[in-house]
Amino acid sequence: MNTEIKDRILKLSSQSSLAKRMGCKQQTVSLWLNNDVPASKVLALCSSLNWRITPHEVRPDLYPNKNDGLPDSLKRHRHTEQSEV
Repeated sequence: MNTEIKDRILKLSSQSSLAKRMGCKQQTVSLWLNNDVPASKVLALCSSLNWRITPHEVRPDLYPNKNDGLPDSLKRHRHTEQSEV
């Protein structure tokens, strides 16, 4: 995971708080932040952060488009925001 995304995640939540919401240990979250989040955990991680970090930002290799993996309601919202720019 790149440093910018890691820093953004840590501004939103501590590792221990994120681990509690994800149902895992803090050490597991630390491994994810210092390496890659497993494919099976990307959506749960983003959801636990209220989608402030997108699947594309966490794993662009798995979610190559900016809206990939987002709930439909957020896809529409983000599309509208981008259209207004």
